[in-house]
Amino acid sequence: MEEVTGAQIIADALRTQNVEYMFGVVGVPVIEVAMAAQAAGIKYVGMRNEQAACYAASAIGYLTGRPAVCLVVSGPGLIHALGGMANANANCWPVVVIGGSSDQNQETTGAFQEFPQVEACRLYSKFTARPSSLVAIPAVIEKAVRSSMFGRPGACYVDIPGDMVNARVDQSHVRQVTCCPPPPVSLAPPTEVLKAVTLIKQAQRPLLILGKGAAYGRAESEVCELVEGCGLPFLPMPMGKGVVPDQHPHCVSAARSRALLYADVVVLLGARLNWMLHFGFPPRFNTHVKIIQVDLCAEEMGNNVRPAVALLGDIRSVVTQLAIPSAALSCTAHMRLRE
Repeated sequence: MEEVTGAQIIADALRTQNVEYMFGVVGVPVIEVAMAAQAAGIKYVGMRNEQAACYAASAIGYLTGRPAVCLVVSGPGLIHALGGMANANANCWPVVVIGGSSDQNQETTGAFQEFPQVEACRLYSKFTARPSSLVAIPAVIEKAVRSSMFGRPGACYVDIPGDMVNARVDQSHVRQVTCCPPPPVSLAPPTEVLKAVTLIKQAQRPLLILGKGAAYGRAESEVCELVEGCGLPFLPMPMGKGVVPDQHPHCVSAARSRALLYADVVVLLGARLNWMLHFGFPPRFNTHVKIIQVDLCAEEMGNNVRPAVALLGDIRSVVTQLAIPSAALSCTAHMRLRE
């Protein structure tokens, strides 16, 4: 029977999960992991700093919808990557960080660059784990990749003790795991969709706010159809730009403050009522504004302002749900910003 090393198991597991890119700074004990990844066909990009490597891997995740890997050494290497992990988690970018760590039989003994890595990463990641054995590595890698994409995207961490990297095991004993599918698509309840459509129909000054979630969800065609079919004005957030072109006649970026202040119904498409939107509070927003919130994260609903309608689901699919009854109701509302 053929034997494989831990490094090979890690590389093969990543390739099975369709991971295409790995960024990192190599050293003991992860050099062999980077070499095995390249042998498996993964593009390895050497960086000068682990934080930059984690940012780069996170950007790949945001642009493609599937995480890249950030590979770091133990101790300082992992500590430097924590900033990138925190950024990915806060900004909802999928990334998987793999960190080498002290040998299992040296834990708590003051080993080379020993640091409580699993514990340190829990605050900055959606999922953190250390495989219990070589044969468990593929299942842990699959869960890390899946967790980084499903629900609200974010960072995940897999800790690999140094003695696992070059340890060998019979390949037939390794538990094989298939590639995880794309995130499941969820729809909002039809009754809530009808409530939202009714609010938009009755609004005198409706406003769509296009957030990062609309861009990440690849909802360009659906949002454009909603904007043009209903004559709705829209305001793109910085990372929501491009979902509908800024040159579109319904874009109100040039009158941002006025649009926010006078809108009586605001539809949040994957945007958060954080500091960038003044938390949804007066005097920037109308005291009586009604919020229709569309998001794939249930915990986001009602942050700062309780929505009149909460539509939980995939942005692209929910916008399609909104567009169909809106067209049936012949929605023709236009924002009267210049009157």
